[in-house]
Amino acid sequence: MVEYHKWMEQQNDDLAISRLSIPGTHNSAACHVALPSVKCQDHTVRTQLQNGVRFFDFRLGKLFFKDNEQGHYQGKDLQVIHGKFPVRIPMPVKFSSVLDDILAFLDANPSESCIVSIKQEGEAFDGFDSFVWEKFIEPRHDRWYLRGDIPRLGDVRQKIVLFRRFGISQELQDRDFGIEAAWWSYCTPNEDRGIFQVQDFCELKHAENIAEKTGYVKQFLRLATDHNSTDNAPSRLFVNFCSGSNLYDTDCWPEKVADEMFNSDLPSAMGGGCGVVILDYAGKDGWTLVRNIVDTNF
Repeated sequence: MVEYHKWMEQQNDDLAISRLSIPGTHNSAACHVALPSVKCQDHTVRTQLQNGVRFFDFRLGKLFFKDNEQGHYQGKDLQVIHGKFPVRIPMPVKFSSVLDDILAFLDANPSESCIVSIKQEGEAFDGFDSFVWEKFIEPRHDRWYLRGDIPRLGDVRQKIVLFRRFGISQELQDRDFGIEAAWWSYCTPNEDRGIFQVQDFCELKHAENIAEKTGYVKQFLRLATDHNSTDNAPSRLFVNFCSGSNLYDTDCWPEKVADEMFNSDLPSAMGGGCGVVILDYAGKDGWTLVRNIVDTNF
């Protein structure tokens, strides 16, 4: 019987993390009271961790009502946002809080590792890269895996692998700063970026496009499984977003899309090594899809 809170415990240290099937969540901390089009999850990051989720997608922006001084943000933290909107109202979700939850979980479960994706959204400000480095990475440098390659699981147990979705300035180019994922084509059904490959078709004009989206998700699951079943295939992280939305169509809001995704028989396309599968409302039906993904590792 799989113990989902520590499912990595039974995986071989020599296995590249790209050869695992890893459940993830889109806008991972967006589980609170917020605009209906903003909410993407039904449980907190802490609960997701206990149920096997190991990839976390955070979109970060300035805390509101903090001034810039000569173009630089003066706050002490960042808040989790979705687009331009906070994921919790009226009080923000601070990134330091969710990061503490992940590190506390890894302390309690040293066999596990998490991939954390960080992207800047909302109002841009100068020095986002240095702010992230100085506030969240450098003080806990030993808890992050910051090389830009695909690590073995044994190298990252009890650590966070950084999947960096933002560019870095010239001053920071001389240091390891995570897997470089600052760019891919918008709304892509399949793009090979070398060290990672991504499916992020997200622009749903009408509810009918949800079936198109599920088709891309299934194709990508099979592609990842086929790649990872080849012994000499290069390490490549397959990143498969099941999310999609249309702010102006309630039938395309995150929960509606998640309902369709859960009803589309995704497990029929899953095999061992099907990559990172990133869900909205991951706790639906008793975490069924999360457990389906984890189970392919066994």
